[in-house]
Amino acid sequence: MTLASETIARIEVLRLVIPLDRPVRLGAVHIRERAYVAVQLELSGGAAGFAYGYDRGMPLFEIATEASRRYLGRPLADKARLRQEALGPTPAPRATMVRGVSLCDIALWDAEAQAMGLPLHAMLGTLRDSIELMPVIGYGMSPEVAAEEGAALARRGFRTIKLMIDGGDFAFDRDVIHALAMALPEGVRFGLDAHWSWRRSQDALPWCRLAEETNALFLEDPVAPTDWRIAAELRAQTALPLCLGEDAIDLAALRDMAEGADILRLDAAASGGIGYALDGLALARVHGKAVIPHVFASLHQHLGFAHETVSRIEAILPELGADPIDRFLRQPIQIQDGTLIAPECPGAGLALDWQALQPFVSRREVLTP
Repeated sequence: MTLASETIARIEVLRLVIPLDRPVRLGAVHIRERAYVAVQLELSGGAAGFAYGYDRGMPLFEIATEASRRYLGRPLADKARLRQEALGPTPAPRATMVRGVSLCDIALWDAEAQAMGLPLHAMLGTLRDSIELMPVIGYGMSPEVAAEEGAALARRGFRTIKLMIDGGDFAFDRDVIHALAMALPEGVRFGLDAHWSWRRSQDALPWCRLAEETNALFLEDPVAPTDWRIAAELRAQTALPLCLGEDAIDLAALRDMAEGADILRLDAAASGGIGYALDGLALARVHGKAVIPHVFASLHQHLGFAHETVSRIEAILPELGADPIDRFLRQPIQIQDGTLIAPECPGAGLALDWQALQPFVSRREVLTP
């Protein structure tokens, strides 16, 4: 039996609720736990692939389980076709199904790479063996914390830092941004993430002016993804590069967002899997956009090692404890002087310690033919 003729023999779907060792605060929100949905997909030849994504208050467990049913028993050779067919025969369910299909597609790519004995970036065509890593800060922010964390990261060799801002309290954000800017040495830049704070371009302009004054590298998600026309209006009023894309439901939505963005944000776990991400990279290249994938550095680093369109990889660093599933990864990311080093282990870097996760399982579904 050839690898291409192997079939998807078993899929296990878990909903996980993992408490944070130290609760964190993001604006007015206190985060004490993280909910995920994880998928383990096994091929008939024995190779297993993994994927996981944030629950984000959605019925993602049910969505991923339904998507898994549509993958079960199908051959690996149908990988590209499955990604389209599993979304459903009509447009109505696709926006809902896409996140479940994303996890199945990622797990299938991981299983294939495991079976081939190659890291995913090698399957895609490795172009480089290192890429800049952009750490995220913003939990429990104050001017003092921003300055302290920014300076510490700069000393470790990081050249770009992303700061999550409040977006509703200009005076507070101004003080935090100024403190960070003052603490960073020459050659170290920062970007801002507004988390869809505004609904009109004029509401975002004070923050844009502040970002321009402090030489910020970009402003991410000033508006909701469906408000890409408003982002395009804002882009015409500021010299500040804008980032959009992490919640695109398909390639057409990403194309729309490209009109209001200088940097596209790809999230394979949210928008259609590895197949979607590769299509998104091609779109970015055609339209002359840089790409910064959205978190999940263990997975998205492979895109960066294989595609020059990716400018850097984002990560919530493990020591922050804000993304606790990281401690169950069998292949943690390798960081050296502010850069990611390409892994040599087979797969997509998502292999989880399935047994160690069992105490955090709130729901489980095992699917076999």
